[in-house]
Amino acid sequence: MRICARLRGREMAIWFTSDHHFGHANIIKYTERPFNSVGHMNAAMIGSWNGVVAPDDTVYYLGDFAMQPHLVAEILPQLNGKKLLIAGNHDRCHPKIGSPSKWLQAYLDAGFDSVQIETHMEIAGEMVLLHHFPYRAETEPMQKYYGQRPVDTGGWLIHGHVHNRWKVSGRQINVSVENWNFEPVGLDTIAEIIEAGPQPDAETRSYD
Repeated sequence: MRICARLRGREMAIWFTSDHHFGHANIIKYTERPFNSVGHMNAAMIGSWNGVVAPDDTVYYLGDFAMQPHLVAEILPQLNGKKLLIAGNHDRCHPKIGSPSKWLQAYLDAGFDSVQIETHMEIAGEMVLLHHFPYRAETEPMQKYYGQRPVDTGGWLIHGHVHNRWKVSGRQINVSVENWNFEPVGLDTIAEIIEAGPQPDAETRSYD
């Protein structure tokens, strides 16, 4: 049975996404996004989000929403669903990397229902970690954000941060928007990936 469907004639759904980088001009070239301007990118990504997410749905946002805090307040209310933020390194409210005393309330006021570093949920019979970062590469202690990355204990991880570097690597599922046609990923899709089992590791796990 599919848990998620298109907007018409279906129950409330759960979605996962990350790394929109609203307002970030350089990300268009950096990750080869098919947009000709920041305005084009922002409008297209808002449309893609609302094309699959209904107002009563829940979206787990795995970090790096916008490059400027004012865009959080400007864009977030335009997006359907209840939004739960798993903060990334570009989110100024990040409890360890950012300045939560200055920015946390602003992110909540903009429309995020909660802000966390990580959380867990059961999917397809597996306890899955939700975190902005992929697993740390234990052989590379100088890796950027090494101390913030989760330790691989053999479980499944839903993450962002690495953009289009990989889609599934081992037990890591990358929900960065570039990998999913700039749409949030449905819970049913995540469950199917987990049920299919671990995939070959990507060539590198070391990425900013």
